[in-house]
Amino acid sequence: MFYQLQDSLRPIDLKDYNPSVLTLGIINLKELSELYSSFGFAEATVLECQDVTRKLHGGMGIYDDYHFGIIRAIDTKYFIHLEDRIGIYIKENLFLIVIIEDQDNSIHKDLMDSLSQINFTKISLERLIYGFLERFLTNNFIILEEIEDSISSFEDSIDENRFPKDFYHQITKTRKRLLLLGNYYEQLISIGDELMDNSIGLFEEDKLRYFKLFTDRVTRLSNNVRKLEDYSIHVRDSYHSQMDYNLNSIMKLFTVVTTIFLPLTLIVGWYGMNFNMPEFGWKYGYLGVIILSVSVIIICILYFKKKKFL
Repeated sequence: MFYQLQDSLRPIDLKDYNPSVLTLGIINLKELSELYSSFGFAEATVLECQDVTRKLHGGMGIYDDYHFGIIRAIDTKYFIHLEDRIGIYIKENLFLIVIIEDQDNSIHKDLMDSLSQINFTKISLERLIYGFLERFLTNNFIILEEIEDSISSFEDSIDENRFPKDFYHQITKTRKRLLLLGNYYEQLISIGDELMDNSIGLFEEDKLRYFKLFTDRVTRLSNNVRKLEDYSIHVRDSYHSQMDYNLNSIMKLFTVVTTIFLPLTLIVGWYGMNFNMPEFGWKYGYLGVIILSVSVIIICILYFKKKKFL
């Protein structure tokens, strides 16, 4: 489907396409394979769109009179798997979107929503592209805040020594999400930088600010991701330290118990020998052994408390 953007958004047939009028196109892969030559696009770009290899690192390429790139979006709710894959062609007065993969059919709807916020009397190719790219950043700051709260709750659970059994799995899953988000933002920064460079002169210099605005926003998001990655590493290390501390505490307890009972074991072994000892003929001998054993325990406990082993 193609639209002309002048004073309003007007659907047109391809036969009514006018290169001198700003036009937006939204097509699928089959339509691209039929139309690419009429727009002067290279066949290599079509093959790249048809490539089923799912990689996150998309980017923007430069051709004689147009830009071509592929954006691999992610599910911003779960952001653990790829969601959309979109090809974009940018030519003078033409912004063509190729829907390669759209699992929730959101691309067209989101684009129309962004266009509803544009003043068509001031529409330009740069503003149109910015409105489209901006959809990839919707609610991303909120998502990062939620991740930060999650990591903070992990840290609190460590401080209170009440972390769940699957704690390490949870923090690892969070770090994988941050890694995916970081790669996602690097892709968008690369696209924004390429557009802002304006190497083939498609854009007006005074309107490159739209791409700078987009790139700056993505850069801030990327910086936040790096901070959260460092924070998650700190929390993970704290978890390991707490686990080591708990293990050392258990080993210390076992060591203290073993040390206390070592002299008692000696006494038991000593008096368990089969030969005559003077204490066997003493009517208070059994009581004396009990008092000796209790005294050993008390002395050991007091000693360990003094040395802060307990």
